[in-house]
Amino acid sequence: MGLLLAALSSLFFVALDVLRKVLGKRLSAVDVVIGINLGAAVVFGAILSFSGFGPFDSTFLLLATVESLAFTIASLLYVRAVTLSPLSLTIPYLGFTPVVSVVVAFIVLGEAPTLTGLIGIFLVVTGAVALHLGATDGLRGLITGPFREPGSWMMLLVALIWGTTTSLDKIAIRHGSEELLGFFLTAASSVILVATRIFLKNGPELSKIWSDRASLGLLLLASMVAAAAVLCQFFAYRELFVAYVETIKRAGGLGSVLIGVLIFKEGGLAYRLPAAVLMLIGIALLMLG
Repeated sequence: MGLLLAALSSLFFVALDVLRKVLGKRLSAVDVVIGINLGAAVVFGAILSFSGFGPFDSTFLLLATVESLAFTIASLLYVRAVTLSPLSLTIPYLGFTPVVSVVVAFIVLGEAPTLTGLIGIFLVVTGAVALHLGATDGLRGLITGPFREPGSWMMLLVALIWGTTTSLDKIAIRHGSEELLGFFLTAASSVILVATRIFLKNGPELSKIWSDRASLGLLLLASMVAAAAVLCQFFAYRELFVAYVETIKRAGGLGSVLIGVLIFKEGGLAYRLPAAVLMLIGIALLMLG
């Protein structure tokens, strides 16, 4: 069941990537993040109104607050990274998130993957990085990127933050619930982002969003998809190691690339095929491990 939930989470995140790409042509990147998070918070709130908030303690509140701040910082860094530097020199660094998850989860949770699992993680990470490398940038560009591109080291920070907070997610859920953590993270990060934009005298384009029914509909759909993705991820933690869930999530990048090639007519399928094979082998080993 854990593998199924992790796979569903990955598929939902792929769908979310597509919706973000479509919304990015209509709204600013930060407004898209705010809109999706606010909508997801409403979805989580609706779920909690039926299931009840349940017990939670000060540990949950502390971890959820720290994660909300970290999530907000990572979101802003992500947007800034892809704005300052080419995608081929930013997105590949997200592939290192499972590596951080393995180390942090071992230290914090005592989770030690099997040798087969570690090999599977290595193959998926290698494939995820190679999958997004541009035909001209290559491995050399990946290594030198953080030294010459501000977006590269920013995305490395994003990978570090996301890889660390996955273990905090699992601990926080033990002191609360999956639905409550989802609500707290999306609601708090939305408030922080809106407050930040207002402080910078650059508030979200609410009038534009409300007047554009298509954008509003896409945001609502993206919000529901985001909530489903997060819930599947959180519930998968009940049966799988954090590193396994994060690795399967990153494997969703394969779906994003295929959609990009088939629907958005992006090129580069030929040199991405070997990376895709590596990822598929890695996923198979994770299932065996």
